[in-house]
Amino acid sequence: MIMLRPDVLPPAVMAELARVQDKIAPFSTEEARAMVEKDLGRPIDEVFSEFGDEPVGAASLAQVYRARVRATGQEVAVKVQRPGALSTISKDLYVMRRAVGVYERIVKRFTAQTTDYQQLLSTFAEGLYTELDFRNEALNASRMRELLDASDSGAGARVVIPAPLLELTTR
Repeated sequence: MIMLRPDVLPPAVMAELARVQDKIAPFSTEEARAMVEKDLGRPIDEVFSEFGDEPVGAASLAQVYRARVRATGQEVAVKVQRPGALSTISKDLYVMRRAVGVYERIVKRFTAQTTDYQQLLSTFAEGLYTELDFRNEALNASRMRELLDASDSGAGARVVIPAPLLELTTR
């Protein structure tokens, strides 16, 4: 979330937020499996022949598991959104919007500052909601992969973007 607008916060605040963000505990694998089954509409063992017992990475919005697609044998990374992430972020943004309204009235009354904090918060919120849409993320990865493949001259290092499996990708 911090990477949305690093130009807005001072380096010390950014460093502290990064420290806090790096210490996020994973949620249970049982909960992750249940979420995957709900989103895909079938038991996880029908989709994957292997699904990791522990996440290989956990962050503020999601965690990632190593898995193997049953139908193809392909090894994949399965990104699972943190339970309640959407509702928690929506509530937090509502509170922030209310607080920004109060803050803006005070700032305008006592200073000549013209920053539009509501717009700043809207930009931040848009970025957060976009990050929560894994289907959108997969489509963007596919598009970036196409663009890089089309521009590949064969010279030098190559950027590799894994191909998302859109048939197994949900919001």
